[in-house]
Amino acid sequence: MKKTIPLGYAASIIFILSGIIFFFASNWGGFERTEKTALAAGIMILFYGGSFLFGKWMKRPDLTRWLLVGGAVSFGAAVALIGQIYNSHADSYLLFVIWLIPSLLLAVITRYQPFAILSYVLFMLSYWFYLYPSSIFLYRTEFEQLLIYLGIVVLNGLVFFLARSLGLKVLEYCAFAVVHLFLIIMSFYYVFETYSLWMNVLFLAVLLLSYFSFMKKAGHQGLTFIGFTMAGIYVLSKYIEMSIRLSDQLGGLSFYFFTILLALIFLGAGIFAAVKAAKQASSDSAAFKVSKNILIVIITFTSSILLSSSLAGLLYLIFESSYALAIVSMVFLILAAVLKTVNPAARYTLYITGFLSALGVLTIMDTAAVYLFLIAGAVILLIEREGFLQFLSYSFVLAVLLNLFSAHFEWTDHFRVILAALSLIQFALLLVPFKPLRKLDSVFLAYGFLLLYPAAFWGTDWRETLVYQILYFGLNLAALVIYQQKEEVFKRNAAWVFFILFLTGLYYDFAWKLLHKSVTFLVIGIVLFAAVRYFDREKRAGESAFSKKRWAMIAAVVLLQLGFTGYQSVANETALKEGTSVILQLEPLDPRSVLQGDYVQLRYEAGRFEGDETMKSGTVVTVKVKKDSTGVFRPEGKPVIGRAADMGEPEQDTVYLTGKYNGYDSVHFGIESFFVEEGTGLELERSAKYAKVIVSRGGNALLKDVKKDLSSLK
Repeated sequence: MKKTIPLGYAASIIFILSGIIFFFASNWGGFERTEKTALAAGIMILFYGGSFLFGKWMKRPDLTRWLLVGGAVSFGAAVALIGQIYNSHADSYLLFVIWLIPSLLLAVITRYQPFAILSYVLFMLSYWFYLYPSSIFLYRTEFEQLLIYLGIVVLNGLVFFLARSLGLKVLEYCAFAVVHLFLIIMSFYYVFETYSLWMNVLFLAVLLLSYFSFMKKAGHQGLTFIGFTMAGIYVLSKYIEMSIRLSDQLGGLSFYFFTILLALIFLGAGIFAAVKAAKQASSDSAAFKVSKNILIVIITFTSSILLSSSLAGLLYLIFESSYALAIVSMVFLILAAVLKTVNPAARYTLYITGFLSALGVLTIMDTAAVYLFLIAGAVILLIEREGFLQFLSYSFVLAVLLNLFSAHFEWTDHFRVILAALSLIQFALLLVPFKPLRKLDSVFLAYGFLLLYPAAFWGTDWRETLVYQILYFGLNLAALVIYQQKEEVFKRNAAWVFFILFLTGLYYDFAWKLLHKSVTFLVIGIVLFAAVRYFDREKRAGESAFSKKRWAMIAAVVLLQLGFTGYQSVANETALKEGTSVILQLEPLDPRSVLQGDYVQLRYEAGRFEGDETMKSGTVVTVKVKKDSTGVFRPEGKPVIGRAADMGEPEQDTVYLTGKYNGYDSVHFGIESFFVEEGTGLELERSAKYAKVIVSRGGNALLKDVKKDLSSLK
């Protein structure tokens, strides 16, 4: 029981936070604007106050910190709610910047890693949405795009070295991966045509520098895995790029021969590197063994994908029959099973190439041939004792079974039943006392949830959907409890990942509304917290999670958050009361913001504008709008560079609107998002024609309402 107490607290906090986010995203119309703001502030006080009280009373540092993180998340939800209430940009960079500041302060004050991770995520989101807003379009030149991506690389490089110095492994790995991933993207010819050659050189230089500086040294298995993975992704991406650019010039046969040769060279070089490393390092070193296995796996997968895809095209061009590839794939599998003494990388490549080639033609083979491959996969599963090969063969068997079911059953009508049955088989295999399969326990767990996940969210019957969701949740909860008690870290972490995926899937699932999910999760979270607290009766003696000095600094951050929430609400309410009311014509669309819910994306008639070549994206301009005989304010003349404050007093029935030029065809005023209650956006999209906007003397606008006719706005 003691081992499940922390699990219960963590789960209850996640449920409560999910319920809060779902509730705010639903945009329920039962509360007024000020009531929603007060509710958001109250939730923050509840989390932060609970963190302090439980820390002092129960002496549970883990619960204290989790509630503190919950408070930081609830502040982000409050900022998003203010944007939703007053129709600010959907997923605006300002939302994430405002959220980032106290999160970063809490990371420095508490030295708690989740705050550092949250700050990193918010920092990246702020950067990305500043340069690529979700609700508006900004035109940029290729060089400007390149500078943006280089900025991401440089910033993540700084984060990498900072995280290393502070011992924050998760941040270190994330930043290391992002640096290499964005350099790969920048090397694509079709992304940055002018600069792709230099970006290829830069990526290879950074990869080599990473290898000699970090990956080659002991104790850097995580960086080694990421580095080799990125190298494999780079090789595959270059293969795809060359296939597009050179297929017309070289012809089909020439290209496939070239690719097969490239794969063999890559495989040979990898085997040579692995053998040479084995001679230079101690075989007793755990770090060396991990690094060597990582190298072999990356080389294997890269070579196998190159070989299988190239062989498929080559054999089809020669024989004009997919069965030729099926025969070759069976030959590969037989050779891999027989040649047990060859280098592991070469043997793995034979296996994976055979499996991938077979999967590529399964859908067009007759049933007898499919059964033949099913038997072959089962035999390999039984004769091989190495965990990686068992994983490959078992994955292949599952894929063949899914192919058989989709071909011989009414897949569209019964896919949920089939997937659920296969999923339950995976969980049953965890209980089977068959020693040769025990290496696959983690695989059974992962495939069990992966197979059940589509069944829980893909379908039109909401009652059936709820049944599968309850099944998924029950199995997930059981896995969390069991592996928490057994202290099996990998399986416990995997169960947490699938739990978070479940909550994420529920957010985008339309079988039942966000409001209903919100109430359900809040009730579950509160009841679960109360139940765990009832069983957690042990009296503890010990220090608080934080010293009095740190608690004082945390309190200052909390007051800053509450002060901002109140100030924003008052400032917006004042602007609504004192500003000039105008009606603008619009052209709506309908997406969804992650934190703020459904919204209608608007394009205003007054915002139509094509600047000259000298006007850059982001230039501040002012549009003059004048009231016509119908009461609609329409643009008069061309936009002028500068702010409304510089234009002097407007004439009667005239208003100045300040916005930013997008560099292409329009001006954005910051009122392009109108948040609506869940499920009503499509109807508004079809009918809305006019928007009521409140404009301040400085030209800043707040969107108040959107309607389909003028009479309802006047």
